Amino acid sequence: MLLLDVATTSRDVGGTSSRLGKVDHIAGLLRRAAADPDGVAIVVSWLSGELPQRQIGVGWASLRSRPPPASHPTLTVAGVDARFSEIGAVSGKGSQSRRAVLVAGLFAAATDAEQTFLLRLLGGELRQGALAGIMADAVARAADLPVAAVQRAAMLGGDLPAVAAAALGGGVRALDAFALRVGRPVGPMLAQTATGVADALERHGGATIFEAKLDGARVQIHRAGDEVTV
Repeated sequence: MLLLDVATTSRDVGGTSSRLGKVDHIAGLLRRAAADPDGVAIVVSWLSGELPQRQIGVGWASLRSRPPPASHPTLTVAGVDARFSEIGAVSGKGSQSRRAVLVAGLFAAATDAEQTFLLRLLGGELRQGALAGIMADAVARAADLPVAAVQRAAMLGGDLPAVAAAALGGGVRALDAFALRVGRPVGPMLAQTATGVADALERHGGATIFEAKLDGARVQIHRAGDEVTV
């Protein structure tokens, strides 16, 4: 899959305020990427505004100057991901200069639309409204699976890109592999929204427990024998 496909979808997702529209755009892209599970995981990471590599040592300061864009798209998702890994692996004396050369080479091979996407992705400014809930809906639609199955796997696995790859590659049976594991954070700790108290009561079947909400950090403590991780 070309990087241009992802950049175009990102633009389209950011250009619509409709939740269903965002889901449709992302699901369409994921269907086209379904033949490559690794590619699916990368695409989901990018459209969520993250890199699989997390940090690669590139910030706004190194993105201020860009070469002229390429006239034709040649960059692939796999190739760009490999370049990100290469950039992140640079270390030692002169690493800043070597990293700058690699970044410049990547941008020189990118079209204008691809440069815009890369700039926002690497700069942490990919504001397109593709939140986790929308992404989970898109994965479910692309894989023709119940949304609840995708949400459960993402909650237990803590890794939506991996869940997306499994869903499109192996269906609901592949999602069964995502289970509780000590040391891996579980994701049920964020609140769900409701339109009001009556709506919340109805969703819970009329039986609900209320408690005071205190500000603070959400922490999970996992214990395996004598080993405790936070």
